[in-house]
Amino acid sequence: MSTWARCVVRSFVAAASLQAAIAAAQPLGPLPSIMPSEGMPQPVPGAGHYDFDGGISPTATGRNLAAKLDAVSRPEPPLRMRGARDIELYRRLSPSVALIVTEDGSGSASLIRLKSPVFATKGGVLLTNAHVVGDASEVGVVFKPQKDEAAEMVRGRVKKIDPIRDLALVEVERVPSNAVPIELGNMSGVVVGADVHAIGHPEGQNWTYTKGLVSQVRPGFEWRISASGPKHVADVIQTQTPINPGNSGGPLLDDSGRMIGVNAFKHGTGENLNFAVSVGEVEKFLAAARDGAYDRQTTVAASTPCKSKVLFEGRAADGKGFIRNVDMKCSGRVDASLFVPDDKSLPVVLSFDANGDGKADGWVFDEDRDGKWDYSLWDEDSDGKPDLVGHHPDGKANPARFEKYVAKP
Repeated sequence: MSTWARCVVRSFVAAASLQAAIAAAQPLGPLPSIMPSEGMPQPVPGAGHYDFDGGISPTATGRNLAAKLDAVSRPEPPLRMRGARDIELYRRLSPSVALIVTEDGSGSASLIRLKSPVFATKGGVLLTNAHVVGDASEVGVVFKPQKDEAAEMVRGRVKKIDPIRDLALVEVERVPSNAVPIELGNMSGVVVGADVHAIGHPEGQNWTYTKGLVSQVRPGFEWRISASGPKHVADVIQTQTPINPGNSGGPLLDDSGRMIGVNAFKHGTGENLNFAVSVGEVEKFLAAARDGAYDRQTTVAASTPCKSKVLFEGRAADGKGFIRNVDMKCSGRVDASLFVPDDKSLPVVLSFDANGDGKADGWVFDEDRDGKWDYSLWDEDSDGKPDLVGHHPDGKANPARFEKYVAKP
C-alpha cells in the first residue's frame, strides 16, 4: 500500500456534504459487522465498481498531523528584516520552499525548473536531500498557504536519489500558483564573505528565514548525517548562516535569489559550522538523472507482497444494507469494510482500520454512488471524531490531499 498518505492538505468541504457523511457514518467507531445469523455469503450489490487499493490512514506519517496543519495555517507576523532586498527575497521565494513530511520526520525542499525533462510531470519537481526522504517512495508535501487559505498536503513521489551526494528529486502533482521555480546559480559567484540566505523548516518552525556569510568552499568533503548513516562525499559550501534539523533539503540562496546550494548538515558540536551541497554537485546530479541514473526503486510492494482478500460478504448486523469485509494488509484480520446501504439516498462508505486496533479510523464516501470516491474523514487520535478531511479528485480510495477537519456549527 502507498506510504505517502501520512500527511495533510487544503480547501474546505461544504458543510452539508460533511454533515450528511458524518451522519451516515455514525457511530464513528467499530468497523461494520456482519449479521450473526447469516450463513452463506451474499454478494454486495455494486461492490465491483469500487477501488479498494491504496486507502491508508494519514497517521502513518506521524501523529498530530491536524495540529501540524493548523500551525502551518496560522498567519505570519509582520516581516522584520534589515533591508527591503531581504524582505523581497523571502516574500518571493518562501512559497517555493516546501515542507517534506515522512514517517521518520520532516525537512525542506525547493521547487526547481529543469533545463530538460528528467521525467514527465504536469506538476512540479522538488530538490531536497536524500536523507530527508530516506527509504520512502512517496512523501507528503506542504506548500506555504496563501492568505486566508488552509494548509494543504499533496502527494510527492521520490523519483531520483543520489545517496553519495545526498540529493533527491521529488515529483508533485500540483503546485500552487504563487510558487515559482528557484533558479540555479553557479559556483563562480560563490566567494568567501558573500551574503547568503536560507529558507526552511527548522525544528518545526515553518518557513524560517536566516542570513549569513559564505565561510569557505570545501571540495570533496566527507560527512555522515548520523554515526550509523552512510558516508556522503561532495563539494560543499561552508556557511555560518544558521540552520538546524528541518532546514535540510532547503535552498542556500545568493543575493539575487538563485540557489547556490542545498542545506544539508551541521558539523560537529561547534557553532556556525553549517554546510550545503554545492550547486556544482546539483548540476552533476541533474545531468546524470537526465541520462537515466539514480532512479528510486519502489521497494514497498517488493518487501511486503500482499493481495487484498475478501473475508466476508453479506448483510450488515443492523439489517440496513450489505457489507464486504476485506483483509488489505495480509494481517489475517478485517482492515477495511465496504458498506452499501439499502437506502439509495445514503452514501456508500468504505471504513479503514489503519492501526490494527479493531476500530475504524478512516471513512471514505461515495455520495452519488457512482463507483468513485468523493471525500473521506480520518480520526488521528482514535476518539471516534474526525480530525482530517481527505479529497479524492481521481475517485480512488487513496486521498490525493488532506486538510484539517473543522466541525460545522
